[in-house]
Amino acid sequence: MMLTRFHRRRRVFAFADVPIRCFRKSISTLDNSVTIGDLKVDHPPRGNSPHLIPNLPLRLGGFHEVSASLPPCHLSHLRWMMQKDLVLGQDFLLLGTPNLARERRHLMLLYASLLGREIEWISITRDTSEADLKQRKEVSNNGTRYVNQAPVRAALNGRLLILDGLEKAERNVLPTLNNLLENRELPLDDGSMLVSPDVYDTHKMGLSVHPDFRVAALASLSVGESATLDPPLRSRFQARLASAVDVGDMLVDASARSSGKLDTNTLKDLVQMAGEVPNGVSLEAVHDAVQYLERHHQSMVPRAALNAHGINIHGEMIGVGDMLTPIEVDGYESKRGSMPNFVETETTKAVQNLILAGFESGKRAVAVIGPKGCYKSAVARNLAHCLDERCELMSVNPDITARDLLMTRSIDTESGDTTWRETPLSRAARTGKLLILDGIDKLRPDTLTSLALLIEQGLVVLPDGSRFQASDRFRCIAIGHPPTEKSWISPEIRSMFHWIEATPLPSNELRAVLTQMFPALKRKVLNKILSLQENLDEITVDSVAEKESLQLSLRKLKHICRRVEQRPSELGHIVHNTLMTSFLPDWERGIVEKCISRCGIVTKNEKRNPSHDSLNDLLELCKRTPSDPLLVPAPRFEENPGQSIVMRDILEAHSVGEKALLICGYQGVGKNKIVDYLLQQLNCEREYLQLHRDTTVGSLMLTPSVEDGRVVYDDSPLVRAAVKGRILVLDEADKADQHVVALLKGLIEDGQLLLPDGRMLSDGENTGPDIISIHKDFSIW
Repeated sequence: MMLTRFHRRRRVFAFADVPIRCFRKSISTLDNSVTIGDLKVDHPPRGNSPHLIPNLPLRLGGFHEVSASLPPCHLSHLRWMMQKDLVLGQDFLLLGTPNLARERRHLMLLYASLLGREIEWISITRDTSEADLKQRKEVSNNGTRYVNQAPVRAALNGRLLILDGLEKAERNVLPTLNNLLENRELPLDDGSMLVSPDVYDTHKMGLSVHPDFRVAALASLSVGESATLDPPLRSRFQARLASAVDVGDMLVDASARSSGKLDTNTLKDLVQMAGEVPNGVSLEAVHDAVQYLERHHQSMVPRAALNAHGINIHGEMIGVGDMLTPIEVDGYESKRGSMPNFVETETTKAVQNLILAGFESGKRAVAVIGPKGCYKSAVARNLAHCLDERCELMSVNPDITARDLLMTRSIDTESGDTTWRETPLSRAARTGKLLILDGIDKLRPDTLTSLALLIEQGLVVLPDGSRFQASDRFRCIAIGHPPTEKSWISPEIRSMFHWIEATPLPSNELRAVLTQMFPALKRKVLNKILSLQENLDEITVDSVAEKESLQLSLRKLKHICRRVEQRPSELGHIVHNTLMTSFLPDWERGIVEKCISRCGIVTKNEKRNPSHDSLNDLLELCKRTPSDPLLVPAPRFEENPGQSIVMRDILEAHSVGEKALLICGYQGVGKNKIVDYLLQQLNCEREYLQLHRDTTVGSLMLTPSVEDGRVVYDDSPLVRAAVKGRILVLDEADKADQHVVALLKGLIEDGQLLLPDGRMLSDGENTGPDIISIHKDFSIW
């Protein structure tokens, strides 16, 4: 009894006899045959494209290790798949809980690799359309052409089509394939038609479907959710439930792959805790946790290693507090110091070491999860700086689809042809750079899980039909906010990443950071600010959003200190502006004012009436010389003391280097007039952009137009202001969706913003034909 893989060299691998528990772990060779258990297949299919045969999954260094590294139930699944595929010629479906999605993908790729089956892979999401399943129309040479998609390519060439995430598709999309599944027929958009081999032999018309073509589907179903699969579609497959590996088999398999650094009791406890997770846990995730604990068993307990890999009940993650001793990482050497304006503390250094430890244990992607405004992005960028690695930044938003994560559609400006452009994610995977994926909590779960094949196996399947194996140096740091009432971390997402929790800096470290960043700030004033922060943290409110609005994050503290360093006497006024107390409900405003008073921060009640001299001094300090006077506003304005106070506040913040100012007020109080008058007095060029509820991320960055029958994209006011160093006035910013305005965070704080046409705004060291430098005088009001 044996298992054979036919690819270039002929090999045969002997596995077990049935029943499952009696599999023999022997290996022998036999030409032109495949045998698993009691099932033998002669002359398995051989394709003409070896690069489409997947590599063995991770940790299986060679085919000789396969039989010794799989539990009996997995060998049974492999036998069943071969029986349906090569003996009965049936399409098949592997079902299971979402927790085991990674295990099912592992089994499917292992089957294709061992048997030398060429594959076409589709990760199904809610954005999957009929064009993704048949043909996509492209503009080329002033005409249109149709490009075959994965199902059509697989049908014509006799490949194995793998549909991953069958349950995620919209109900009206996958029935497109019903006739292809049942009768091997499919009408195509270019007028041709796929027909079964028998029909083609009879009529000699149409495009013949290859006899070796099969469809293998993967689906996750929770308890009571069988109706999520369309019944007619479900009936086209032979289905099998892939349950979790038994705890005993899991322990045997973990022991076989272990390097022996863990004692038997520790390994047994880890596997036992993993077996207590409801609905099972992926065997590969357990192997990740074992390997991680072996490297750092002196620094953590088994529970912490499981939390780092999402193996738990309540969604815990590993954090700095879980470390028994400082973690040590080998293989990553700091080649230079921290980046400018970054203050390293014990906590940030420990988080950096946790990230490196995740990479060292073999994970491609590490997720750093923490509240808004803490140090997540800064730590990720500083880590790349210390390692002297060029990194790619990709900020995501809810409008991004699974296709947009890997490639974006574009139009050639010369010919007008439609083309595909790489994104920072696919470029980092190809070139082996470090990727910072910011905002993963904003993506839909089905969009984020479309990256599972890349993160787990390193295989990149691009929307244009090409594919490649990710570089061994590719690493991803994903950044997100903690889950709220409805968690965005689904069971399938939980098994994709190495999870690290970033908690706010303790008071002593926060003091050290602010003291070093703002050396002129008086110690007494800093004590009041930190005392207020601690008091606000103790407030209990009903929702997370309300809690965040009342907290002083590290980002808000930096805004306060930057201004108070220049005007310590106005601490109370600056704190009120930062917390926007004027717009809080009465009871919340009362609580905040009590905290402010308790900390000894005095808010002057008398009317603030700045002198004209102080305002004129600020105007002179910030004046510019315009290159295009037509863009300098010329409003009709009558100055009054109340508006002078607002103008001085704006100029004070602008003069200390604040790049983004929020000027908030009720309707009709003269916000636009004040801004235009200030810009006139400063001789500043203005770019104006009015937002509304239909404003999208794309329209914020580029403006499409038609010239000579071709679609071209013109720079939006945002891009022009960033390039020319002008001030961008965003009017009605509260009318647009929150994620649209939040996109500007990447531009202001991270200094990078990817444009839809493939170019990138950047103020860092990145250079290239598609890199546009951000002017140092660029600001947003």
